[in-house]
Amino acid sequence: MKSFFAALLLLAAGTTLADAQPSASATIGGTYASFRDGGTAAAPRQDVSGAAGVEHLFRNEHGRIYYDLDGGTYQGAGDWSYWLHTSGVTYIVGGNGDADRRFYFNASVNLRKNGSAWAAADYAAMGVGVNAEFHPAASMTARTGYRVDRRSFLDTSPLTHVEHSAFSSLLVNFESRTTVIGEVQLGAKSYAGQLPVDPMLVTASTLTAASTFGLGRGMGPGLRVTQPTLMLSQSESGAAGLVSGILRVAQSITDRTGVYVQASVRRTFGDVPPALVATPAGFSDDGVYDDPFASRATNAQFGMTTAFAGGTRLQGSGSWSDRRYTSTTAVDANWFELPGAPLRRDRVWRGAAVWSQPVLTTRTGAVALSVDTGYRFTRSRSNDAFYDYTSHSIGLSFSIRY
Repeated sequence: MKSFFAALLLLAAGTTLADAQPSASATIGGTYASFRDGGTAAAPRQDVSGAAGVEHLFRNEHGRIYYDLDGGTYQGAGDWSYWLHTSGVTYIVGGNGDADRRFYFNASVNLRKNGSAWAAADYAAMGVGVNAEFHPAASMTARTGYRVDRRSFLDTSPLTHVEHSAFSSLLVNFESRTTVIGEVQLGAKSYAGQLPVDPMLVTASTLTAASTFGLGRGMGPGLRVTQPTLMLSQSESGAAGLVSGILRVAQSITDRTGVYVQASVRRTFGDVPPALVATPAGFSDDGVYDDPFASRATNAQFGMTTAFAGGTRLQGSGSWSDRRYTSTTAVDANWFELPGAPLRRDRVWRGAAVWSQPVLTTRTGAVALSVDTGYRFTRSRSNDAFYDYTSHSIGLSFSIRY
């Protein structure tokens, strides 16, 4: 990774001040939620998160070097804080015209450090990829790409893996101001090994001891005091695969308002992850801890965005997801498998509305300030007691960009 950062510095040094365009941004915010775990009474929760980033564009914006820092904490017994460092470079080869062919080369490194409650899930990663963009017709854009990532889990080496992913997509614009996007994704992931615990022997009495070593069943949204970090699967590790398809239709209603609907299906095959990282309520779809190779899924989404004068925006969205896990058994609130050892299944409904308001636009010059306020709803229904919950939350965040 040191050589990667050195390459970034050499690349930046090769640019001139005339074509360099540095920028920076930062956001900090928090949410206050009413959280109901299964059949219990609603309880308050407060989460805090923030992000900061710097980027440097060069060679007429064909190149970009960046660094992003994300951090936050989830309320619960124990330290559920996290820091995620991401840095990388992208470079575009090709013309700037609407019909020009372009190739995108990218590389990145990541380092995630967690609080003591889930420190066993810390990892370091490096990845490289290439995308290609073509224009078969004036109203059509075709894209394809390939990426490989290696992620090393520092304290739980069996979860270390190499992931290959590839995609092809086609975007078509119609005169009715309708855009249709279809995409197919393929993935393969090879895990380093199996955790040294027999999943069939893990019981409520052994989970507490296992938590000291980062083995066993995770926190889940119940925020219980007994908090092992990992949930074991029933299968040995090996090579896992997936294929998914996405169809998205977006419609411009007016010059300032647009809507979209999207449907996707994911199917998995091959081996399964040796374990899953248990995550706090509301944490989803990060692609690493919420491992897509562990479940089959059907998803639907819709949304609307309206832009007002002065940069104000109103966004609304909703989604539904049905996930059927392929090797993870559901447990009750006492950590015991349910009768018949059924596999875990989650059905999740989400909704959100966010108002983005620029502030002091006539006084800040090159600095842009904005305030976001929003409401979010999550209803997760699962046969696993630790992922059966309902949450209503309101949030407030402040952003600055230069």
